[in-house]
Amino acid sequence: MYKKLQNKFFKFSCLFAFIFMTACSGKVPLIASGVSGPEGLPAEEASFAKFNDLPMPGNSKMNLEKSLVFGADSEWFGRLNLIVNLSGADVFDFYIYEMPNFGWREITSIRSDISLITYERGGRIANVRIDSSSTRGTEVWVTVSPRDTGSNNSK
Repeated sequence: MYKKLQNKFFKFSCLFAFIFMTACSGKVPLIASGVSGPEGLPAEEASFAKFNDLPMPGNSKMNLEKSLVFGADSEWFGRLNLIVNLSGADVFDFYIYEMPNFGWREITSIRSDISLITYERGGRIANVRIDSSSTRGTEVWVTVSPRDTGSNNSK
C-alpha cells in the first residue's frame, strides 16, 4: 500500500514539475513589422496590418507579451509595445511627422530621454511613450483609448 502511494506521489510530482517548468520557460516571441498591408505576409507580420490607423517604424518588433488590444480596424483601443532599431530622436521625429498623415492631431509633446507625445483623432486619444534607454533598442509604448465625451468634467 505504501509503495502504491509513493508511486502515485512520484507521478504527481513529476507531472507538476513538468507543467511548472514549461509554464515558466516560454517567452512570447517578438513579431517583426515593416508591413504595408496583409497581402502575402506571414501570419506573424500580418498582425501589424491590423493597426491601419497608426504608422509603424520599419524594422520594429511588437512585444506581444506587453501588448494588449481590444477591438479592430480604426476602433481598437489598448496598448502596443514596440522595440525599434532607431535612436530615440529618430523615433520621436518619425511619430511627429507620420501621425498627422494618419489623421492624428498633436496635442502636446515632451522630448527627453523618455519622450511623450499625445494625439487626438475623432473620439480617441493616442499617447506615444518613447524610451531610448532600453538595451534592446528604443522601446515605444503606444496607448490608444476612447476620449471622454462628458459635457461637464469640472467640479
